[in-house]
Amino acid sequence: MSSPPTYSLLTEPWINCELADGSEKLLGIRDIFDGQHEVRSIRGDSPTQNYAVLRVLLAIFWRAHHPETLVRPGQTFTYAGWFEARLKELGGPDQLVSEYLDEYQDRFDLLHPEKPFMQVADLRTSKDSRFPVQRIIPEAEDEYFTMRAGEARESLDLAEAARWLIYAQAYDYSGIKSGAVGDARVKGGRGYPIGTGWTGRTGGTLVVGKNLRETLLLNTTQKALTDTNDRPVWERNQDTAAERHIDKPEGAGETAGPQGPSDLATWQGRRVRLFVEDGRVTAVLVSNGDRIPDAGANVLDDPMTPYRFSKNQSKGGKVVHYAQPFDPNRTMWRSLEPLISLDRDPGFDGKNVAPIRPRNLSQLAEIAEDVEMPPVLDIQMVSVSYGPNESSVATVVTGRIDLPVALLEPEAADLRAEVIDAAASTRDAAIALGQFAGHLLEAAGGMYEFQPDPTDGILAEIEPRFVTWLGKLDPDDTDRQISDWQVEVREQILERAAELMRGAGPKALVGREISSGPDGAGTRILSAGSAYRMLQGRLRKILHRIDDTDDTED
Repeated sequence: MSSPPTYSLLTEPWINCELADGSEKLLGIRDIFDGQHEVRSIRGDSPTQNYAVLRVLLAIFWRAHHPETLVRPGQTFTYAGWFEARLKELGGPDQLVSEYLDEYQDRFDLLHPEKPFMQVADLRTSKDSRFPVQRIIPEAEDEYFTMRAGEARESLDLAEAARWLIYAQAYDYSGIKSGAVGDARVKGGRGYPIGTGWTGRTGGTLVVGKNLRETLLLNTTQKALTDTNDRPVWERNQDTAAERHIDKPEGAGETAGPQGPSDLATWQGRRVRLFVEDGRVTAVLVSNGDRIPDAGANVLDDPMTPYRFSKNQSKGGKVVHYAQPFDPNRTMWRSLEPLISLDRDPGFDGKNVAPIRPRNLSQLAEIAEDVEMPPVLDIQMVSVSYGPNESSVATVVTGRIDLPVALLEPEAADLRAEVIDAAASTRDAAIALGQFAGHLLEAAGGMYEFQPDPTDGILAEIEPRFVTWLGKLDPDDTDRQISDWQVEVREQILERAAELMRGAGPKALVGREISSGPDGAGTRILSAGSAYRMLQGRLRKILHRIDDTDDTED
């Protein structure tokens, strides 16, 4: 009698990795931690998939090192000391991870007959429905498969299927799902919307190290190590088609929420079954899994996302925050404040409540004086923007930013205010360019209408320069650096304005008479030249930190 097929994610090569020499190689989970491969980063099929897979590795790392926080009576666990010790060991094998994986190795089998990884073995609908494999690739159900042909279009090898399975649990869109037999929530054969996967609700904030092992360490917070109630999916009882039952702590609301960072990193928002024929996944079934309670209100245990304050939901003295995805438009410019702010910073109070900074960033800032680390953190941002009713993936949002550790330290409130003001003034200057473009239309005989393309274009163009400027920020020389930055912004804005003038046509250059004055009774001539002078005036007010002695405005 032959043994049932197996596919262990611990030993089978399924994680597409970039090695230190720039080559790519498929590795298993044990390979990541055995010290035999210097892995630079994960390089899978999409940025969101990479992030989801990395969070699985993080949950393994967190839980494997949890016992180190359990000290004897009279002793105290010191996070900074633990961090420094682990930093020195990164090049060798991680024995604790190896022992941890030994304990849970059967839970990492993608094809286990009873407990398949992140699946339910007997998941079915009343009609025994199956769906094409692209169902677990929500961000590219159409485009991704048009590039394939034959068998590759109809099925997935087990390595790729494992990657997309993890992605689907993290990011699957909302909407009606297949109604699973055994799920009491099903009505008329349908599973009604419960929201997106948890990670899809977040603004993924990853501190990138010199290699993958260092990246895992840099994103490990004290709570992720010490939380005694926290369990990833493989440490819990096997899921069924039904929603997970969580024993509610005394005083909890109607529905108990996620139990900690590892729980959230592996949150099973869906019940999934992969159907395998001849070693390839040929069909899938996806139904509703575990719902995040209260649409994610005050689910604050994810250390890798900022959280936004909700004025509408904060009532009766209860302050409510939600995980904050990154905006797909002007991502870096709108993300800076939630990434660096603290509630004690200027401008925040009981009415204007601060966002909550990602805990991984605050943790590193808190130990910066005690532990050797890079003075500037390389931050990768990963997020998803969903379509109407969150029933489709609209945009994958990615970006990178360099943040000086000094900017994140608790006592650096004034420096943070300066940086936020520099970013805000840059945005305002770019908006003034869009207004100028609208005035050119008006000068040529049309109606004034703000033009977003010049604004978005200039912000995209100068974003890399701002990131470079921010990474080199010197807390002892901010006045000069901010002045220099605003000079550069003004030069770029006026250069783009001159290009717009050259393309505005002769009518705009001549101009026309328009109404003016408080009641519109007066008139004035609006031309490309007068619009340009208005732009210069606006920039003088917006970019007010420019040193007058260096004012070389044309």
